[in-house]
Amino acid sequence: MGSKPFVTPQLTFSFPDKADTAAPSFTVTRPLRSHRKCNHIIRRVTYVRSYFPELDGVTVKIGLTRAASGMAVMGGCEIWLNPARTSYHTIAHEFVHLLQTSAFGVPQGEKSCDVFSLARHWTLNDVPPSYVKIPAELIDLDGKIRAEGARLLCDVAQEAVLRRAEGLRSYIAFFEKRLREATAFSPAAISPVIASEV
Repeated sequence: MGSKPFVTPQLTFSFPDKADTAAPSFTVTRPLRSHRKCNHIIRRVTYVRSYFPELDGVTVKIGLTRAASGMAVMGGCEIWLNPARTSYHTIAHEFVHLLQTSAFGVPQGEKSCDVFSLARHWTLNDVPPSYVKIPAELIDLDGKIRAEGARLLCDVAQEAVLRRAEGLRSYIAFFEKRLREATAFSPAAISPVIASEV
């Protein structure tokens, strides 16, 4: 994608080739601090957080949940992650929930959250989204998103977000249709899976 900012009338995203190395600002709850996967979760949160410049200066509280892959306070500054399912996509999805306010121009809804999180950066697209539909050709036998599929998801999601900024209300349907068309013409968008750690 390069380092050129992704700009919409209400929202500015940055899609750098490499994550910013500045330490993110967050706190962890006592249960997370004592969990055996705490360091693993913090490494992943740190990586994903580096692609969310809108949260610079915001202290995000990170806790644990078993009820879902992740949870967040919409427009707030708290997220909860399931230590058994801490994918990059889940973390990005929950961070997008924090941006679902009029100040950032991110529309409410889980499908919207999926599209906006998939548009953030291709390396965060490691597992299938939970709400929008994507072609099975993009998923490997282990249930992971293949590397070329991750790039395709990011490209199409960015296009959908731009179309929404131009006034297209059906941008989610546009996203799903565009993916179907892309995989129909190029089913071999299917190369090695993204590494589990970037």
